[in-house]
Amino acid sequence: MKLSKLFRRRMLAVCAALVSAQALAAAADLPALFAKDPTIFDFKISPDGQHLAAKIIHEERIALVFFDRATMKMLNSVKMGGDGQVGEYHWVNNERVIFKLTQVSPWQQEPEYFGELYGVNIDGGKRGLLFGYRAGEQQVGSNFKAREARRAWAEFIDVVPDENNRILIKSTPMTFDGEAFPEVLALDIFSGKTTSRGRLPVSQGEVEPGPNGRPRVVAGLNSKNQTEVFIRQADSTSNDWEQFPAQQYGDTFAPIAVASDNKSVYVFDNRKSSRTGVHRMDLSNGKFTEVYTDPNVDVSTVISTTDQRAVYGIRVDDGRPSYILLTGEYDEAKVFKDLLATFPGEKVSITSRTADGKHWIVLVSSDVNPGTYYLYNHEKVSLAKLADYKAHLNGVTLAAMEPFSFASTDGYKVHGYLTKAPQQSANKPMVVLVHGGPHFVRDQWEFNSEVQMLALSGYNVLQVNYRGSGGYGQAHQSAGYQQWGGLIQQDIIAGTQWAIAQGQAKAGNVCIMGASFGAYSTVQAATLAPDLYKCGVAVAGVYDLPLMKNSGDIPDAYFGKAYLEQVLGNNQVQLQQFSPVYQVAKLKAELLIMHGERDERAPFEHAKRLKAALDKAGKPYQWLVFDDETHGFYGEHNQTIYLKNVQDFLAKQLKI
Repeated sequence: MKLSKLFRRRMLAVCAALVSAQALAAAADLPALFAKDPTIFDFKISPDGQHLAAKIIHEERIALVFFDRATMKMLNSVKMGGDGQVGEYHWVNNERVIFKLTQVSPWQQEPEYFGELYGVNIDGGKRGLLFGYRAGEQQVGSNFKAREARRAWAEFIDVVPDENNRILIKSTPMTFDGEAFPEVLALDIFSGKTTSRGRLPVSQGEVEPGPNGRPRVVAGLNSKNQTEVFIRQADSTSNDWEQFPAQQYGDTFAPIAVASDNKSVYVFDNRKSSRTGVHRMDLSNGKFTEVYTDPNVDVSTVISTTDQRAVYGIRVDDGRPSYILLTGEYDEAKVFKDLLATFPGEKVSITSRTADGKHWIVLVSSDVNPGTYYLYNHEKVSLAKLADYKAHLNGVTLAAMEPFSFASTDGYKVHGYLTKAPQQSANKPMVVLVHGGPHFVRDQWEFNSEVQMLALSGYNVLQVNYRGSGGYGQAHQSAGYQQWGGLIQQDIIAGTQWAIAQGQAKAGNVCIMGASFGAYSTVQAATLAPDLYKCGVAVAGVYDLPLMKNSGDIPDAYFGKAYLEQVLGNNQVQLQQFSPVYQVAKLKAELLIMHGERDERAPFEHAKRLKAALDKAGKPYQWLVFDDETHGFYGEHNQTIYLKNVQDFLAKQLKI
């Protein structure tokens, strides 16, 4: 049976089974509902297709579980003792998994990664630290020598072992500012023994190896926050990197995959265009061949062949996601085309595949579907559902996101998303939800717990991809540089006014809300348009730009000062003008301010200075501090507290 027919029949059966009473019962406590952790997630299949792995949350820690694919019987689980938990993981052979070991401190909710890699077999055997600062303290069985301890962060490069059971990792020495140049290591997946494949010539480098397992292309940042690209000869066994001339590539160069012939590399780049597309670059002469560049947005992601040596499709997010298949040369491309037909209008991604390409794990999601995992059998052309990412939301009618665009105050075209409350009231209450960043990120058409909680609470939700946002080309992003308190806020305000003019919100019944830069915008926009916003919710924000240039983890990074100079500038008068902490006398909106005391991105001092300024000006606000949080809220308990406070605050401020 065609996949699309199979899916439609299954969906009809599912829809018929939903009972409206379920939705009403589930939605009774919206903050708890949308803060609830997933039951099981992050499925991946073993190279031979005989087993599956997935993550679960056990006693507030992420653990790993293994299943027999044929029977879906759980075979084993891997739970870490103490504060440890499972981070990013990969199958490295048919029986073994290696994962990043993260830690959750008793005094801090957000998990941290300290560079350690841990290995374990399906049966729980041969388990132990393979890499990291504590690796020398442990052994795995009597046949293994103690490993070498390294004070470095490990990142996966290539998890397909060579003939000697070694995978490639990037090892970055632990330094205060991150300036140290990484080293590429071949790591034995059992013993943890490493062999150097050379040091990278640039910090923060993204490296792609050739089919022979040797690093071939690397791109990274220098201390001036500029991209540098280096190439190494295919047969080189030394560390003779050759720098690629900067004038031959754009601002967003990043390697994707070295082709199987080791003569070219697929790359992201905005060469000769504002928008980032996919190109193929000849490694012998640097000649670029454009694969695809979209006229409106950056390419979001690529779909690669099983061997990761070629690209056959891409995704762009111009409003809703759309896919472009670049070639019919590969059988995988035909399968992916059928999957897109089976799940029309949804995001489709392949999380893993078997070595022979016969079994795939497919994740399907949308604005009203947090995600569903399927096992695809290529030989039988069949799909089997594995699990829903957030099964507790099954039966709840979620709100659809609709893309829109409008002309800002100066005529500049801006895009965004509008999510309407399922039950519309005559009062048209609205929440303007501002994304963080502000650069390199954007709002997308996808499931969003905050958006859904707000919409199901009765509020229309507006999201604006203002100037400075990523995803719409370098020109759109750089238009927001040194305009944090100016043109960016102009776009957010204009978007709010557009929604009111379109009848999607009622004047005087609008709140603005956001985290990080979104919190900054909450207060700044409310000072620039004091009669537009009735209230504001500011979470983990920066409120004093001169303070930001000298405190927190950004200026401490070796390229951080150059970055801040680029995006903020050095005009002290403007920096103060663009700092909400100095503008609170203009505020009419009541604020709900929430912050974590352990925040290093936006240090707690920002919130304290805003509180002091509000007190001095006699402005009303509510105040909530988390002593165990960093930059945002992690964990089900604190997420529930956060969403509950938002819900209660909005209910008092806006008319439903």
